[in-house]
Amino acid sequence: MSTKPAVVPSCAKAPLGPAARSVLSRIAGQAQTRAHICAVRSDEETVTYGELWERAGCVAAVVSAAARGGGELRVAIGLAPGAAWVGCLLGIWRAGAAAVPVNLDHPPARLRLLAGSADLLVHSGEAIPSWWPEDTPAVTFPEEGHLHGPRAEYASTAGGRTACILHTSGSTGAPKPVVLPHSGLAHRITAFADLYRITAEDRIAQLAAASVDVVLWETLLALTIGGTLCVPHGRQRVPGIGLVRWLAAEQVTVATLTPTMLAALPEMTLPELRLLVVGGEALDPARFAYWIGRHQVANAYGPTEATIATHVAPHITADGQPAPLGRPVPGVEDFLLDENDQPVPDGQPGHLHLAGVGLADGYAGLPDRTAHAFPTLTISGRAVRVYRTGDRAWRRPDGQLVYAGRIDRQINLGGVRLEPEEVEAAALALDGVTAAAALAEQAEDRDVLALHAAVPGGRITEAALRAHLAGLLPSTAVPARIHLHPSLPLTGYGKPDVHAIAALAFPDASAAADPDETAPAAADGPPVELPDTVLAWWRQATGTEPATATTDFFSCGGDSLACVELLHRVNEAFGLEIPLTHFTAQPTPAFLARALASTARESS
Repeated sequence: MSTKPAVVPSCAKAPLGPAARSVLSRIAGQAQTRAHICAVRSDEETVTYGELWERAGCVAAVVSAAARGGGELRVAIGLAPGAAWVGCLLGIWRAGAAAVPVNLDHPPARLRLLAGSADLLVHSGEAIPSWWPEDTPAVTFPEEGHLHGPRAEYASTAGGRTACILHTSGSTGAPKPVVLPHSGLAHRITAFADLYRITAEDRIAQLAAASVDVVLWETLLALTIGGTLCVPHGRQRVPGIGLVRWLAAEQVTVATLTPTMLAALPEMTLPELRLLVVGGEALDPARFAYWIGRHQVANAYGPTEATIATHVAPHITADGQPAPLGRPVPGVEDFLLDENDQPVPDGQPGHLHLAGVGLADGYAGLPDRTAHAFPTLTISGRAVRVYRTGDRAWRRPDGQLVYAGRIDRQINLGGVRLEPEEVEAAALALDGVTAAAALAEQAEDRDVLALHAAVPGGRITEAALRAHLAGLLPSTAVPARIHLHPSLPLTGYGKPDVHAIAALAFPDASAAADPDETAPAAADGPPVELPDTVLAWWRQATGTEPATATTDFFSCGGDSLACVELLHRVNEAFGLEIPLTHFTAQPTPAFLARALASTARESS
């Protein structure tokens, strides 16, 4: 990677208006008036507003000291969720720089791609991570003993235009860096704090991964209003009994989850919880009657490119009707357009375009992608800069939008937004794979991500391809099913024919095996040798018993969420530290048995 000069932000930037400065200035105000009140709480520590602002000042000092040159500095946050992460975010802004949040659970190959969007890394103080470029500066987060002493004063208002660069899945095989300005972020936080009536008494859960826009929503919603941000750790972050017990113990009042996460929570009483914000995928109210009957459930919608959320239906009811996306928040416009970019009548589905406050400045370093995704259109006689969401929706008589699916290949599984081209590009990087197509595939009562790959001569095995993908993609993008073929059907343009390939997974009944042929009672292979508790967890995660020691977790019904839950249980019960990427590459009982046997030998 070529050297990228790390630079100090210029002091000659045009001043921001009051709305653009409000996030950081409002937190600074809380630090003055509520200095001794808890701002961030986790199992590891409790940090007051005064201490948090102090940490932010220290981060601003080390960031500015490491910078050189002129321009807007981009700083990667190489820290796990918690008070240090929050202090780092605020410190980057106090230094007038832009934050580049990353998810440290992603494989190194993906993190190296994200590193290309940053000029500087703030990390935990241990060795510089191997994924960070050697020719790019890195500094350690200030240790506790270095939080005091004389230093320069740093701004309590954002000094640059850009707040964050967040990465979405990329159709070109690389993540797309979305540039979000401070003005849009400040607008959203203020709007939703008012809409949800957030007060200083609220205890807001920080459940999102550190690299997604919802983490900004959770963090800033709490801190700008003087509330408490509650951060779970370890297995508490995994939807299930551990998370719901943590929500109860921390007396959380506001939480944001996807429907898939909410469905994984046991239906337990949470008397302090007043608001559940649900988003990220289509919401079926009938599935969540328990929660809707006991709490305010809001359905929120919005892509990263339009800053966190643009629409909300604040009170969902279990009335048998589809949950609406709601109406746009003040300052946002929505347009439902046909293939000619003209408005469709109310009640008819159209391609949802967004405009107004909060649109991203574009994709950093990708002018062609930016021009396509953020065109200026003439709508009803006026020129409007819009974002093409790729979502279809229709408008109800009461003005609320209802989601009607995707218009392109981008898919949403379990609240995770995926672009199949990224998965395909990763597969094609493995020598021996000549074509690839990723798509959603039905598995019992849900959709999973499936990959069809052409491997002429059979030189590539499913296990080898899965291991390769696990090293390049986040766990949520590693296909639950992998189908290998000698070749894939192509379109007239020489591209994989997605519609024809989808039929390969579900052949017509006429192509089925001879009904007189009887399948074996069980697959051939070595027997399963796992403790009964681990076998029970496997059954809960997949819905099936592993037939052999080489049974594939994902092929027999497991998905990424269930995989995380299973590993947390095994690690916690047996004192292991099995990385998610290792099990994703070898998702079999045999792998778990070897890990358990290794621990047994070490303890003997």
